[in-house]
Amino acid sequence: MKVFLRILVVLVIIFLIGFYDGPSVQENELLQNEPVKLSRDDKGTNVPADLSDGLTRPKSGISVYIGKSVEEFITKWGEPDRIDPGYYDLEWLIYQGGAEAYIQVAVKDETVKAIYVLGENIDLSPFKIGQPLEEIYRFTMITSEIIVESDNGVYQFELSEQDLHTRLLVPFGDMYGQLFVDRFTGNILAVYFMDKETLLEQRPYELVYRGDLPAVPVEQANQTEIDAAAEQQLFEMTNVIRKQRSISALKPDFQLAGIAKEQSRLLYEDSLLTDESLQGTLQQRLTEGIASFEEASENSASNYTHSFSVLHAWMNSEGHRETMLKEEYTHLGTGVYYLFFTQDFIKYDMDEENEDDS
Repeated sequence: MKVFLRILVVLVIIFLIGFYDGPSVQENELLQNEPVKLSRDDKGTNVPADLSDGLTRPKSGISVYIGKSVEEFITKWGEPDRIDPGYYDLEWLIYQGGAEAYIQVAVKDETVKAIYVLGENIDLSPFKIGQPLEEIYRFTMITSEIIVESDNGVYQFELSEQDLHTRLLVPFGDMYGQLFVDRFTGNILAVYFMDKETLLEQRPYELVYRGDLPAVPVEQANQTEIDAAAEQQLFEMTNVIRKQRSISALKPDFQLAGIAKEQSRLLYEDSLLTDESLQGTLQQRLTEGIASFEEASENSASNYTHSFSVLHAWMNSEGHRETMLKEEYTHLGTGVYYLFFTQDFIKYDMDEENEDDS
C-alpha cells in the first residue's frame, strides 16, 4: 500500500510539473470591423454650406503634397524603400523611417491621394504625434457631421461618440485629416491625410448620401500581392509602435507567418459558413508547427482594407494591445488573407533559440 501511495504521489508531482511548465498560450478574440451603415437620402435635403469647408488648408507640413504629383513628393522625400499594391487602384510608397519617420503615401494616376504617418518626427501641421486629444478640441472645431460635395452627389459622414474620441475627421477644404487617437493615453497615435475622392471611396464612417457611391473593394486580380504587402506593413508598424515605447523589436518568423496566414484563410472560409468552424485552437496550431516555445499569443481582425486601420483597432483594444506591447515576445508572424488579418507572437524556448543562434 505504501509503495502504491508513493507511486501515486510521484505521478501527481510529474503531472503538476507538466501542467505548470507547459507553454502559456493566449488567443485574443477576433476584432471585427462592423460594416459602415449607408443610408440613401432621396428627399433632397439642403446641405449647410458652412459645414463643407472646415479649416484653412495647412501651408506647411507633409499634407501640402496631397493633390500634387508623386514626382514632387519624391523630389523632396527621396525614393521610397518599396512600392506596395493596394485597394482602390492605389499604389503605396513605403518609407521605412522607423519610429521617427514611418510614412505610407497613396498614389493614383501619378498623383498623391493620401499620406499616412506613424513616425514621430514628421511635420504634420497643424497636428503632432503624441498631441493630447483635449488640445485638438481646444483649437479645432470638431463636429460629428461632415458634409462632402462632389460631382456625383452630396455625402454626410456621421461620427459616433467613439469616433470622436479615437478617429476624428477634420476637413481642410478639399482635404481631410483623420486622427487616430490612442484611447488609453488620449494622445494622437498617427495621422492620415487624404483628398475628397479617397475619403468617398474608403468612407470610414456612417454615411447618409444623395447621389452615387463609388464601388467598394472586391478581391483583386493581384490579391496575393496586396495580402503580402499588408503583412509586411503590419509587421513594420508593430515594431514602430514597440520602438516608440522603448520595447525591443520583434524578429520576423516565416514559419510562424505561415501559421498566421493559414488562420486568416480559415477565418475567411468561416465567414462564408453559418453553422461550423474550421479552426483549431492556437495551442493546436503551434504544437503542430513549432517545436518548442515558452509563451505565445494571437491577434486577429476581419473586414479591414488597410493595415494601419487594423493596427489602431488592436492598439485600442486592451487585450490585443497588451499582446502587441508585451516585452517578453521575441518573434512575430503576420498573415493576411483578403480582409482577414492574423498576428502570432511568440517567445521561443531559450535553450532551443540559443542552439539555433550558435
